[in-house]
Amino acid sequence: MYLTRIGSTPRRRAPIPGGPTMEVLVAPETSDTIAMVQVWIPPGGGLPEHDHGPSEIVLVHISGSIRLRQGDEQHDLAPGAVAHLATGERVSLTNPGTDHAVMMIVASPPDFITRVASWPAA
Repeated sequence: MYLTRIGSTPRRRAPIPGGPTMEVLVAPETSDTIAMVQVWIPPGGGLPEHDHGPSEIVLVHISGSIRLRQGDEQHDLAPGAVAHLATGERVSLTNPGTDHAVMMIVASPPDFITRVASWPAA
């Protein structure tokens, strides 16, 4: 068993203006099959279109405003929304609100989260 607590591991900041910060809660070194991060997107910030490599993603929206875009489709998520992104799907995320948006992301396999570990400390 592996236990951790939010706020007990270092946060990483995406190396882009307005990018999110992420805290790795279950690291790729902990499991060969999954990893988990908590994500904070500042108001007006986000991530440009990207994919998640070989990882499937489950995104759980906790609080704030999240706009998820895939191609021509746009979804304004409400807290409690859960999105599954298959391998190879390209998406972008923005926070159109005035408060930080918070979400949890589970990646399987954990390869995508390996990229986050190389981001600079927040």
